[in-house]
Amino acid sequence: MSSSGPAHRSVSSIRPEIRGVSTSPSTPHTPLRNISSTYGSPSALRAEEECVVIELGSRHIRAGFAGDATPKADIYFGPEEQRRAGDYRKWGLGYEQNWRERAKDKEYGQAYELWRPDLRNTDLGLVSDKLERAIREAFTKYLLIDSRARRMTLAIPSTFPLPLLSTVLDTMFTNFQPPNISLLSSPALTTVAAGLRAALVVDIGWAETVVTGVYEFREVHCQRSTRASKALGQEMQRMLIMAAGESIKQEGYDAQEILSFEECEEVVARLAWCKSLKKSETVHSPHGLATVTEEDEMRSSMRALEISSTEEPDPMIAIPLQSTNPPTTLKLPFSKLSGPCEIALLATGTPLKDLDDEELPLPMLIYRTLLQLPVDLRSMCMSRIIFVGGGSNLIGLKSRILDEVASITEQRGWDPVQGKAVEQLRSNPKLKHNRNKQAGEGPITIDIVDPTGPKVSAALQDQELDPIEDQIRREANKGSVPVEKGYLRAVDSLGAWSGASLLSQLKIPSISVIDREQWSQHGAAGASRSGEAEVSVARQRQSMGPGAIKSGAGERSSWTLGMWA
Repeated sequence: MSSSGPAHRSVSSIRPEIRGVSTSPSTPHTPLRNISSTYGSPSALRAEEECVVIELGSRHIRAGFAGDATPKADIYFGPEEQRRAGDYRKWGLGYEQNWRERAKDKEYGQAYELWRPDLRNTDLGLVSDKLERAIREAFTKYLLIDSRARRMTLAIPSTFPLPLLSTVLDTMFTNFQPPNISLLSSPALTTVAAGLRAALVVDIGWAETVVTGVYEFREVHCQRSTRASKALGQEMQRMLIMAAGESIKQEGYDAQEILSFEECEEVVARLAWCKSLKKSETVHSPHGLATVTEEDEMRSSMRALEISSTEEPDPMIAIPLQSTNPPTTLKLPFSKLSGPCEIALLATGTPLKDLDDEELPLPMLIYRTLLQLPVDLRSMCMSRIIFVGGGSNLIGLKSRILDEVASITEQRGWDPVQGKAVEQLRSNPKLKHNRNKQAGEGPITIDIVDPTGPKVSAALQDQELDPIEDQIRREANKGSVPVEKGYLRAVDSLGAWSGASLLSQLKIPSISVIDREQWSQHGAAGASRSGEAEVSVARQRQSMGPGAIKSGAGERSSWTLGMWA
């Protein structure tokens, strides 16, 4: 009699066989492992994901990776930085003394510029070679990356010329092979780096000063002036040459051949400063920058050191000049070193009627830019003034400009109409009385509550308060932070490069994204005009959505250069 039971289970069916391990009694070894690609080296994917951010200026470039707070490379252009390999002329005898031959027939600082706003006498091929060398130096020396294709973000001014932009894009696409290049505007990036949505960006650059009104990350209005760092350096050079007088040889030389550009720039960086307004002319704002005159600062330091104020308040500064013929040492009062800033940037002593629209002093340029903005935008931008650029680092310049703008606003108000007739209307009380009387006369009589008070027309009377509207407004504003607006205030910013780094890391759509294949096929002529997208309101709104970069098919059928077209 046989009993039926469960089938016999062998040990091999209970214990699963280990793959890769031989059952024969051979030497034990480590089994093979299937390594997942997730834990592999990310070097192949990193080049496609990382983005290189480049800020292009007229005298230098900044480069770094997206997501960093500051750039890793800051490269300036100059004759010594552009020598070829094997060029040892710098160590030759008499090279330093022959700087006049190299500066002959050249403008002030021409050898240190990458580009200038006037492109009529600019060699774009030379600009391309300088830019290529600077970017390669940034990649190999500072960023420590190879020539593998990487995405690039280019931060450029909104006034960047189109032929120069075409040269820059050709250089990058040809020599560095990026899959695409994103273009971003420097004023908008400066606003982003300050943590704001609206601002008045005052860029005191090398060749010109650009004042741009930004609202909701869009450039609303822009004005320019030729009063910038270059004009400041030329005025400082002229002042030093006049102070030297007959102690140096000047006959037969131009200004660029008497004093070298390097020494003049060093004097500007070390000793140049800007005076504050007089106490009678200063209009202090409780929210603006605090202004401290040099005399008050000196007196406070004297009290701290227990020194009497009987000493000379204006100390003498010794400035050694080695490039002059013969070398000399100038001794100038410290107050005289603020003269170039007064003349070059503020146009002190020059009537406004003698200046062109492109030669306005910086306070008047800011005032006119604010005057051109609508009232609501003006109230937002005047409380968010951002000073950037190399010229903004001048000691005392920011507070002086704010005080000047406050003084102009106090005198003129926000009335764009100026002239003798307007001044007579403001100063003559009889004209005001006749104007109010004529406005008050009419077929409809207006009851005057206080017969002894001045007569005010109905158009100039204040609106009556509505309690229900006030209650609705209080409920709507409950819990919201009040917006700072309506007064002059300066705000600090991290700069355009930091704003471009933040936007690239967050993968926010740029103003213009240019693919390498489309640029190689069509060039700048293949870009569609940005004005065509503004004809249709629906298309304009759709461009700000998720489909701004790629269409439904995965590739863009058309692209634009944005504001640079």
